[in-house]
Amino acid sequence: MQAKSAFTLLAASSLGLVFPEIDNQATPVSPIALILTALLMLTSMLAFALTWLLQVKARKAKYLQDQLLAQRSLCQEALNALPLPIALHGMNGQPAIVNDTGRSIPGALEAIMAVIGRDDFAAKESALMQGHATQQVIEYTTDDGITHPAYAWIRAVIDQHGQAQGYASALLDITAFRDAERQAKITELSLEELARRIPVVVLTMHLDTDNARHLTFATGNMKALFNADLRDLTDTDGSLRTEALRDCIHTEDWPAFEQLIAPATNDAQTRDLDFRAFGQNGLRWIHATLAPTRQADGASRLMGYFIDTTELNLRNEALRIARDVAERASKAKGDFLAIMSHEIRTPMNGLIGMLELFGHTPINREQRELLGAVEDSAGTLLQILNDILDFSKLEAGDVRLDVTAFDPRLWMDSVVGVMTSAARKKGIDIRLSTDASVAGQLHGDSLRLGQVLLNLMSNAIKFTDRGSVSARLVALGDSGSHQRLRLCVTDTGIGIERDKQATLFKPFTQAETWTSRRYGGTGLGLAICSHLVQLMEGSIELISDVDAGTTVKVDLRLPVGERAIEAPSALHGRHAIVRLDSTETAAALGDYLHAAGMTVEQVDPSQPLREGMAASFLFVDVADVASPAQINAHVVAVTAEPLALAGVQWNDERILLSANPLKWQSTLRASMAALGLDDPAEWQQPRASTPFLQGAHAGLSIHRGHILVAEDHPVSQQLIQRQLTLLGLSCDVVDNGRDAFDALAGGDYALLLTDCNMPQMSGYELARAWRAHEDSTGAPHRLPMLAMTANALSSETARAREAGMSDVLSKPLQLLALSQKLEQWLPGQTPLSANGDPSTGTAVVKDPATHAELQQLFTTISLSDLRDLRACLAGADAAAAALVLHRLLGALPLFADGDLLEQGRQLFEALQAEGGEQALPGLTDFVQRTDELLSRLNRS
Repeated sequence: MQAKSAFTLLAASSLGLVFPEIDNQATPVSPIALILTALLMLTSMLAFALTWLLQVKARKAKYLQDQLLAQRSLCQEALNALPLPIALHGMNGQPAIVNDTGRSIPGALEAIMAVIGRDDFAAKESALMQGHATQQVIEYTTDDGITHPAYAWIRAVIDQHGQAQGYASALLDITAFRDAERQAKITELSLEELARRIPVVVLTMHLDTDNARHLTFATGNMKALFNADLRDLTDTDGSLRTEALRDCIHTEDWPAFEQLIAPATNDAQTRDLDFRAFGQNGLRWIHATLAPTRQADGASRLMGYFIDTTELNLRNEALRIARDVAERASKAKGDFLAIMSHEIRTPMNGLIGMLELFGHTPINREQRELLGAVEDSAGTLLQILNDILDFSKLEAGDVRLDVTAFDPRLWMDSVVGVMTSAARKKGIDIRLSTDASVAGQLHGDSLRLGQVLLNLMSNAIKFTDRGSVSARLVALGDSGSHQRLRLCVTDTGIGIERDKQATLFKPFTQAETWTSRRYGGTGLGLAICSHLVQLMEGSIELISDVDAGTTVKVDLRLPVGERAIEAPSALHGRHAIVRLDSTETAAALGDYLHAAGMTVEQVDPSQPLREGMAASFLFVDVADVASPAQINAHVVAVTAEPLALAGVQWNDERILLSANPLKWQSTLRASMAALGLDDPAEWQQPRASTPFLQGAHAGLSIHRGHILVAEDHPVSQQLIQRQLTLLGLSCDVVDNGRDAFDALAGGDYALLLTDCNMPQMSGYELARAWRAHEDSTGAPHRLPMLAMTANALSSETARAREAGMSDVLSKPLQLLALSQKLEQWLPGQTPLSANGDPSTGTAVVKDPATHAELQQLFTTISLSDLRDLRACLAGADAAAAALVLHRLLGALPLFADGDLLEQGRQLFEALQAEGGEQALPGLTDFVQRTDELLSRLNRS
């Protein structure tokens, strides 16, 4: 009922709206009016719904249109992003869509349209409708009138119903590709031309699982290498004709060549082979390099090249021959060096030894002066000989460094002390200093380093007529384990022109030719120094000016053995005042005192001493007598005058210390003496225990002991025995190694002095035998054994040490060198032994022989040797003749000339060589000439 009322009200309201003229008064509504009203309302509602649906569809259509435009814009942008001209064409060929690149090149688009419009394109239409594309090379012209080749790609655009809607085209400019292709072709032709013109073949070979070989690529001058074309060596399918190739390879090299082209294995190492082939111009040497690779299917591939190395092989052969010649020359040089070392030093041994012995005989003053001149000349000759031998050994690489620990201050004292005598003869002052920062012990070859310093000092003294020569050792740097040192030798001599300095380190070179005439020498000193310094991994530099002196600097880096400096503990912590006019001497002395553990105060002599000053030591000039009275200190007077021996002297209750040169040991001795802790009497020259030592060698040490000498030549026996007598030693002398062994087994000797080459048993065999005897018997100590050799090569020294020798003495034996070696190896004070037991076969020589006696002994022994040589000649015994000749040559240099010596040396070499019997006839002339020499000596 309520619903009906509501409907009635709604109808009434609607009628009021439709028919406004109807009064609002309550009037009865008819059913027809109500129906019309309802129909009207329904129509309005339908119209409203229809309007809403149309608006929704319009909005959707606009959205789809926007999406389509966006996609088309995106498609256009995508096409524009491509660097190629791309277009979509209608069926008539007219472009519908073109990207920016296409629009920028109108000629490209026109070329595509022309292709689509051609008759031949229509013939391809059926294929295009099936989804195929047409591809062809065309040309187009740009705005600048240049024609470009291009690659055109055209394909039909098919819709979902399979209907063609047009064409899509793309154009690729191939100008760059054409240019690259053209350039590649030119390069290929050039390479082919190059390969044809040079003797090289590059190839790739495929080896299948059946080991059939196929040349997949080959280029080069095959004709030049193998005298065959590629078609001669391959079948039509590229298979290698092995038999044809075999005919091109030298028979002896074919097995190796087969291995070269064998299938690859798991080892992919590159293969190399040098072989011979019969090329176009005859037999050729060819080098092959092939790199094998193994394929997954088991097949192999070889890639590489063949190149003609005939000319290179010829050069290599020439170099090999030259090398062999050089090696033979080097060996000959080494042999010559060894022989000359023996042949020259042996007579030098006799010459210098005889001069030394002659100096200990009663002679007058004039004779002693003449003897001194001869000794100087002999010493100079020996120095030249040593320089030549040293340089030859350095050039041959025969010098090895013997690195040991040494005290640099004691080393400087020792080396510079050797040169003081020569400097004093010329009136030249010697200055010596070592920095306090230099370590107490260094590691290096002190002997070779001393040789460098001796050479530099010798040169400095030689070319200095007045002034001084100084040697200074300074530390430039310290890394803890090593010190970088500089050794400076400075002189005030004649100097050297700058343009001549660069050549001074070359052998046999001096700054001016007149210097060799005036000062002598070989010009080898600096060359030897340079070689030795380089061997020590150092550097050497020379600085000089004419008339301004010369400085040579040697820089080295040596390991530090001990940093602490060995000095008397009584000097540690004391204070010293140094008051000297010479700033150079004061600085050097200050370094020594610092190194000894003292504190040092330098006071200028022009300034008065402060009141109340106190010190343990006061070092003043020898002329300063006022300063010692002003201070309570132990006084040491420093003098520029050289003092003998220790460089320290007690004079009128004053301690004198020489600054010429100022030595480290002298400084320590003077300081200890000032404290009253050292006996000045020990510095005085030792009294000679024998009258012979009052002569030139009064400074030689006196030894005690009984030693055994093994020497095969009687003259050398007499010489060595007399030298040992001068040194206070007694000796037994035997002439061969076997008797020496027996003597050692039956006697008590402090030392063995043996020659290296002797009959029956050589010195090397003797050393090995005795060392074995000591090992087997459990000897409590090893006998010192010194080898005597005239061979200066280090290989001879090494051979002696390997045999068991303790040390080696080089002939000619000199008293000082012999004394030093004996002092090193004699085990303390050995009591004099009795003469050798006659049952041992020991020959004992008691009385020294005069020169006339030696000459008589030589002629007697040599006559026996000549008889033995004649017997060897008659029996055709080359080995025995070589032994006798070696014995004769041991003393012949003392009395014979060079021509006879050279003949004997050549005969000795020939007899020792293979087929020595052929040299026996040459002995006849040698024996005759030697017999004549002995006759002349007997008459004299």
